[in-house]
Amino acid sequence: MFGRWSRLGEVGRVCVRALVTRTGWQHQQQESQRVVARSLGWYRGGACRLGSPKLGSGHHGARAARYLSSKPSSDESGAASSSSFRIPPQAVSYGSLAVLVATAGGIVTYYKYLREEQVKGVKNLPSSGKAAVGGPWTLMGPDGKAFESRSLEGEFSLLYFGFTFCPDICPDELEKIAESVDLLEKITKRKIRPVFITIDPERDDTEIVNEYVKEFHPRLLGLTGTKEQIKKITRLFRVYFSKTSESDEDYLIDHSIISYLVDPEGNFVKFFGKNSTANDMAMEMKRFVDNWKNTHKNY
Repeated sequence: MFGRWSRLGEVGRVCVRALVTRTGWQHQQQESQRVVARSLGWYRGGACRLGSPKLGSGHHGARAARYLSSKPSSDESGAASSSSFRIPPQAVSYGSLAVLVATAGGIVTYYKYLREEQVKGVKNLPSSGKAAVGGPWTLMGPDGKAFESRSLEGEFSLLYFGFTFCPDICPDELEKIAESVDLLEKITKRKIRPVFITIDPERDDTEIVNEYVKEFHPRLLGLTGTKEQIKKITRLFRVYFSKTSESDEDYLIDHSIISYLVDPEGNFVKFFGKNSTANDMAMEMKRFVDNWKNTHKNY
């Protein structure tokens, strides 16, 4: 889409430049030269005669002086000219102007058409399929064995990506998640599985993660994995994270602060940012739980 805009703009610039140059300024320059040459006596039947010009007197001399002098001249009424250079009235023809206007109109029309098509494409995005977030993955569970995403199917789960050495953000978010899960359980009598996934596999092994999650909620599941496994799942959920430029052992990690709600079939359905409160999350999750109950009788 952006390539078409660039090509369209280039075509417009070329058209305008070509029209103005060929029909305007070149014609103006040639006509001005012919007028001056004719006034000085250089122009004879389409050929220029070289020689030292003499301004002379009378009409031709005054005309030449107007074109060559840097001082404003006075017309017959005595009024000073506003410019030392005058554009001949026939410099740009009506036909050239008509072509220029038609070309500009066509460019504007095509621009509007492309813009409308772009807007239509954006509006159709929600109906084009599922969100490109999530997918099957495999990590390492609390027992040190492989834990697959399908193990969470059958109930809603709430995923959060962080690291155990996080000084404040991760603890705050995990406490909020725990509170929202408890609120939802009181309202709907349905349980949602909270899940903590580390983005720091170099330091967060299974033992450390297991001890860490116990501080927040009894059902909070802690998962770790290899570097490649963590890289894959963070790509699936579009998680941003980056180490700070400190030592190899003592470092922090900048990362996105988002919780992901996944339905009982393993599909991503909703995300919650840092500004969402525990009550906001509980009410929104209730909506998804109620809809699921209405459409899945066995749930």
